[in-house]
Amino acid sequence: MSKKVKFLIILLTCLGLIINPDIVRADATSANIEIATKGQWQTVPLPLDNKQWMQGVHTSLLPNGKVLIVNGSSNRNTLVQEGTSNKFIDGVNGRDNAVVDNSALFDPKTNTFERISSPNALENKQSNDPFCSANVHLADGNVLFISGSHRYYPGEKFEGSKQTNLYNWQDKTWSTVGQLKEGRWYPTPITLATGELVIFSGLKYDKPNQITPSIEIFDPKTNKFQYIDLTYVENSPFNTKVEYTDKYTYTVVKKDENGKPITDETGNPVTETLNGSRKIDAYDSIDLYPRIFPTPDGKLLITGDGAGKSPLEIHESKKTYLMSLTKDSEGKFAVSFEIGPERKEISKVYGTGILDPNKEGDVLLMGGIIGTNDINFGRPYLGKYNEDLKAKGVRIAKTLERWSAPKNPGEKGKWTIYPNFLGKPRAMNQAVILPTKQILTVNGGEYGEYKPIFEPLLMTADKSAPGGYKTEAMNPGKFPRLYHNNAVLLPDARVLVIGGNPSRAARSKDGKVHVDVLPDPKNYYTIPQFKDKDGNVQTFDLDKYYQDPKTYFVDGDPEPFVPAETWQAEIFTPPYLLTGRSRPKIVSAPEILKYGQTSEIQLKQNSSKVGSVVLIKLSSGTHSFDFGQRLANLTAGELTGSRPEYTLDFTAPTNANLYPPGYYMMFYVSSSGVPSEAKFVKLEA
Repeated sequence: MSKKVKFLIILLTCLGLIINPDIVRADATSANIEIATKGQWQTVPLPLDNKQWMQGVHTSLLPNGKVLIVNGSSNRNTLVQEGTSNKFIDGVNGRDNAVVDNSALFDPKTNTFERISSPNALENKQSNDPFCSANVHLADGNVLFISGSHRYYPGEKFEGSKQTNLYNWQDKTWSTVGQLKEGRWYPTPITLATGELVIFSGLKYDKPNQITPSIEIFDPKTNKFQYIDLTYVENSPFNTKVEYTDKYTYTVVKKDENGKPITDETGNPVTETLNGSRKIDAYDSIDLYPRIFPTPDGKLLITGDGAGKSPLEIHESKKTYLMSLTKDSEGKFAVSFEIGPERKEISKVYGTGILDPNKEGDVLLMGGIIGTNDINFGRPYLGKYNEDLKAKGVRIAKTLERWSAPKNPGEKGKWTIYPNFLGKPRAMNQAVILPTKQILTVNGGEYGEYKPIFEPLLMTADKSAPGGYKTEAMNPGKFPRLYHNNAVLLPDARVLVIGGNPSRAARSKDGKVHVDVLPDPKNYYTIPQFKDKDGNVQTFDLDKYYQDPKTYFVDGDPEPFVPAETWQAEIFTPPYLLTGRSRPKIVSAPEILKYGQTSEIQLKQNSSKVGSVVLIKLSSGTHSFDFGQRLANLTAGELTGSRPEYTLDFTAPTNANLYPPGYYMMFYVSSSGVPSEAKFVKLEA
């Protein structure tokens, strides 16, 4: 490195334009301004012991600032190696502790991972595997994991478990709050204003690939569940018809005018192909991992989006629903439904969704797969299958859809669609709300498990822009992050990006996890032959891959090979920390906030101008959806005091429907748009 380059890096560091000079290359001087405006990436070091390496299927930010990572058995097959041959058996044994013991804490202050215990693999003589559960914070900051994988079946079919697992963030222990009445693989929990949870959807126990048409309501004060069957509730999705003409191709036996099957000279039935001409009259459904949101008036909006229905050839629905809950004097809930406003596009899978931080109560849905639940769609080895799906209208969305919350009682809101909002198709993307009320849309790919997109989009509120946001592509991350990725806002206002799982990994008897595998149409999975960019045969080396993720190629695929699991995490620093402007500091803040109550914080900042105070609920997410995060913009008063020490009054939120009790990060954002580090506060009645 030349003396001139060293001097420039030192100068930029002093100005605050570079957070960590160790990660800036010597040849990157021309990119320093771009770093300040388009963000900076830092690779989190892998643990020295590769047995400690793991992905991040389920992540939750804890009130102590650490990130809980739970994977369970993860998305893996069993590899049986006999001589030089490899046999892949569908799934793994989730009843084996060694298989599901796959949890850790990440400390962003030290950039280190700590392995912790996982829930016992057997509870109540049943499998207890948290893979594909839902994780959500209770009001005390503990994290409840709901259901998970009970059993893998051949053909990649699943059952949901009835288990619950509660992680105590203060003493790092696991317990249970009892069993669910039904299995719920891929559920969605929504926190009510009371702190109770409404749990939707999931695959049944002992009935593979069947969605349970019910909800369960959990009361953390009593550790009791109430089960409500929605099958016969008026206007519920399971009791509402959808009608359409599908686009799929069917082969049927031809019949004569009397309805008798026609046969050829050998006696075999004569068939014909029908293209998209079958009239469908079916009941609607609630998707797996459904994208459901609280509304300002206490209802729950069922958007229709989610993470996959069964079977792969989905029914087409544009319907949305508003669910109301009432509670009688004995504590029993009753539910009712209204048909909501119709969407402008059929429901999607594996897009992301959030409550809009700039327009209270509005809902935003971004990206996703339209017309199929097959996340393999787009892979080159599928050949004609891809073309057949495209011909039927299957595609990856570039859209933003907004549900505008109703302004007057009795209204149901409305949907608006912005067709090219994302610029390119995105699925498996994750939306992260930032303290500045910007949104970072990160991870995913142009297909669900193929063609990763490395550049996040930064969305900044702009009333004149389509969808209410202008978008700007940020600097690209280093690693592909497709299925099973996560992104978490950290207390220092950076974003942890983790995971990625475009294929099933393979676990051998000795516990080794093989990520150098690919789906194979003949043998289910295979360990392929690898080549470099010039076509020379290569031996796969994971350390080498992490140095350069574009190292390996497989015949028939122009894109670089992506391992079955990505174990290397990254942290993205948004531009607001790279401007060179001084960062404010919350010196002190109340530990407990009461709804509607006025409190004060002590600040240090160089400006006498007042900024903003926001609360962001702790993240708890999986499968491109965060069950926790939402932003409350607090009403702030005037600064009192003199530079650099000030006092600022603010008022806590009043709407517990949108901002339920629990732990939040409090950020102060200066008038120049620079956030402080967060203080953890507890909001309660």
